[in-house]
Amino acid sequence: MTRMIFQFDFPSSPAWLLLLAIMVATWLYINVRRPPGLPPGPFPYPIIGSTFDLIGDVPPYKTFKRMSETYGNVFSIKLGSYWAVVVNNYELVHEVLLTKPNDCSGRPRTFLFDWYTDDKQDITAAQPTSIWKHHRMLAHSAIRKFASGEYLQNVTEQIRPLLQEIMTEKLKGPFDPHDVVGFAVYNAIATMCFGHRYEVNDPRLNNIMKNSRKVVKGLGNGWTADFIPWFRHVPNPYFYIFKKDAAKFHSLILNEIECHRESFDPDLPAKDLLDILLKSQKEGEVEGKLDDVENRLTNVNIKQIMSDIFLAGVDTQTTTLLWAIACLVDNPNVQERIKREIDEVIGDKPPILSDRGKLPYTEATIMEIMRFRTVAPLALVHRALVDTTIGSYTLPADTIVLINLWALHNDQKYWQSPEKFQPERFLDSSNTVIQRLPSFLPFSTGRRVCVGESLAKANIFLTIVWLIQNFIFSKPEGVEGPVAVHDKPGLVTVPKSYKVLANSRNTVCHI
Repeated sequence: MTRMIFQFDFPSSPAWLLLLAIMVATWLYINVRRPPGLPPGPFPYPIIGSTFDLIGDVPPYKTFKRMSETYGNVFSIKLGSYWAVVVNNYELVHEVLLTKPNDCSGRPRTFLFDWYTDDKQDITAAQPTSIWKHHRMLAHSAIRKFASGEYLQNVTEQIRPLLQEIMTEKLKGPFDPHDVVGFAVYNAIATMCFGHRYEVNDPRLNNIMKNSRKVVKGLGNGWTADFIPWFRHVPNPYFYIFKKDAAKFHSLILNEIECHRESFDPDLPAKDLLDILLKSQKEGEVEGKLDDVENRLTNVNIKQIMSDIFLAGVDTQTTTLLWAIACLVDNPNVQERIKREIDEVIGDKPPILSDRGKLPYTEATIMEIMRFRTVAPLALVHRALVDTTIGSYTLPADTIVLINLWALHNDQKYWQSPEKFQPERFLDSSNTVIQRLPSFLPFSTGRRVCVGESLAKANIFLTIVWLIQNFIFSKPEGVEGPVAVHDKPGLVTVPKSYKVLANSRNTVCHI
């Protein structure tokens, strides 16, 4: 048998190195090349993009504002493997969220949120599908019902004696207001969601407060695997810690759901949000809609929707109230003017929601708190669902869109001396609240506007008025400088931990 010999002409080693260098250079060029039509922006590093520019003590929303001074009010930036555009002024935000409400209403796929939400089975991170629309409608209608005057006022009336008990203890010296604010907010949200409130020192309250704070902190830190997909395969001890915290929080939610199922009667009127969801699920089962994707409500959906509303409602309201106390301590003249307005208009009686239109300076102060210390400065990330445009630029589908609400709230075109705390900017010459000011979007806007906006506004108003009606908040002796100072950057902008003094305005506080 003749042996056949094949001879291959392999290139020499230098040739292989040259070929490899050309391949690497080509890949790097493709990796950093800005897609045609995108607005200008900083030149990215290979693989990591401009991620390093967002690491450090300077919050990303301030870094983006600084970049806008070089590249314009809309610019593009590479976040790991993904291209994003950052929108920094009101006119362009209006175009993105209101003029073209559907184009950028998607959510990007991210490692952490996809895991936490059971692959987007919630409302916040879900894509804008027909089933998302149905779930959002259920949550929105329930929140509007339970944020109504009579229901919410009954809740606050039940909570105030307990809140007074806590405040009586706090009058003895400097204290961190987080416990007071947390107790009020968690009780209001728990009553709306689960139909019950917590007593002082209730271990369930302590558990859910502790675990929800850990989850919010974990979600807000940002994860490399969200932007560089292959990092998902790299062991991360912090992710394992987060998984444990998230599992504990979800177990608390699931326990509430199971307890509800045991006593749930679909023939009785719904007394809380969970009843509304269970009733909707039951109606789907009875009417044979289990295969109707648009109206289906699974057990996972219920868990995730309840987690969304509870976590988002508690976090934003608690943070806003912490900023409120800090800002009023830093501005005692504003605090006293609110008290004078309360005395003149409602006197000693506890506040009700119909008082909002009668207390314009108080309302203006709350609005200024939301502007001055924007709680969610970058809102939640959007994603272009189709090829679209922003101004004169083109955005390919799947481009990430970041809305810099902090930049809107500090735009000198609309706000004179935005670095100053001035509630008067929300009042007109007749001392009437200006309800709709451009470049003021604390709850965002458009198709993905915050579903709990009505509840947050109502509960924050009732809590602030009751606190200022009954207590004087001030700095402890020896504390210099402002109290309303930002802590480390995160998904939600929180104040650094601080302590205040509280003195009772009256011998007997009004409950």
